Amino acid sequence: MKPPKPQRLQSILGLDLAAGHLRACRVARNKGGVEVTRAADAPLSLDLLHPDPELVGREIKNHLDAAGLRERNCVVALPPRWVMTQHAKIPDLSAEDAASFLQLEAERGFPVDPAQLQIAQSFQKAGGVTWVTQLAVRKEQLDQLSRVLKAAGLRAVSYSLGLTVLPGTIPADPAGRITVAIDAAGVTLLAAAGGGLAAFRTCDASIESENGEKLINAAAVARELRITFEQIPPELRAEIRQLHLEGDSTMVRQFAEAIADWAHAAGLTLSRGDLPEKHLGAETAKQVATRALQSGVDLEFLPPHPSRWSLLMARYSSRRLATAGFAAGAAAVLVLLAFGWLEFRRWSLRSEWSAMQAQVAALENVQGRIREFRPFYDTSFRTLTILKRVTECFPDTGNVTAKTFEVHGNTIVTISGTARDNASLLRVQEQLRKAREVQGLKIEQIRGKTPAQFTLIFRWNSNPAGS
Repeated sequence: MKPPKPQRLQSILGLDLAAGHLRACRVARNKGGVEVTRAADAPLSLDLLHPDPELVGREIKNHLDAAGLRERNCVVALPPRWVMTQHAKIPDLSAEDAASFLQLEAERGFPVDPAQLQIAQSFQKAGGVTWVTQLAVRKEQLDQLSRVLKAAGLRAVSYSLGLTVLPGTIPADPAGRITVAIDAAGVTLLAAAGGGLAAFRTCDASIESENGEKLINAAAVARELRITFEQIPPELRAEIRQLHLEGDSTMVRQFAEAIADWAHAAGLTLSRGDLPEKHLGAETAKQVATRALQSGVDLEFLPPHPSRWSLLMARYSSRRLATAGFAAGAAAVLVLLAFGWLEFRRWSLRSEWSAMQAQVAALENVQGRIREFRPFYDTSFRTLTILKRVTECFPDTGNVTAKTFEVHGNTIVTISGTARDNASLLRVQEQLRKAREVQGLKIEQIRGKTPAQFTLIFRWNSNPAGS
């Protein structure tokens, strides 16, 4: 029995909830493509992370109802300030080791345990080298957002990074681009090169003038832009040829005048995408909805969850039903056939036990003494054998060294030491995995970078062929 195919959505609601403001846009399919049918724009009095998500959801629902928006399925552009990033160069490793390497980089680069994060990855390639940008959002924030949307009567089909779906933000051709999105709430910097997202960060942007007008703090934003640009690897930075400013017209014009000389010196072509009649958040809501209907978003932060059909099939699959029916029938037959035999057997065993009880007690006493004194007569040199095998797996160059070596209960081995680089540590792991006696190898702890302090733990099986 095949699961039902997911229905193709005919319309969807795009939401941008950044900076305490609701911007919504309903996009529907038509014969020529897609079109915007309704939109909403309203301030929110409560923060998305308010302790009572029911109140926040009710406020959002009231604004949507007032705008005549009844669409239930939605795609949400996450607030840029929720996103943490970490950029790394991927060495030439197998797929399994590369995944382990990225896990180590996430543990080293993010301020919280990766298990508490929803991580999306964007890969870049240039000059035969591969980089990856790992973008992470706290799961507790996503859970809070899900509760808010549920209270608003909405069902999220995607959590996306809004700026990445704006046209041209991540070019399809090799030429890279830096996009600076400017509004009164702050500035978002996005650098794209090598076919992916090479850098992403946010910073405060505006200051209040004497007459209440929002002005951009151009010097501070320019400094953040220069730092971001220089932190991009040279191979990727060489592909970046354009600096594009997007957002509030007045602030974009102010920043363009302040950054023009640096852009020219850096070899960047300066362009502007002013939005005189439309806020950047409204454009983001429109684009995420359009992209969701047409091709799907590239960076997905919606936590995976099994469908109702998957849960139903897992619970009532035909194989399980057949197995359960066979087991029930077999059990009934065995109970009927064995009940009489069981009583007879119990009587006969009692008689046999009475005859052998004294001999069994004597044998148990001998076995107890054997177990007590056996460790004093062990000639297998087990610990030295383990140490020899582990030493063979460490490199002779000294890139990975062990400081402590402990064997617990003759089976559990713990090794602590230092590694000059992650690649050497991964090679040691690979050598240990190849050893037949080594089972359940894992990194219990790793701290620092150069050198990295690590703790390995595994189970030693001296007879793997017979296990």
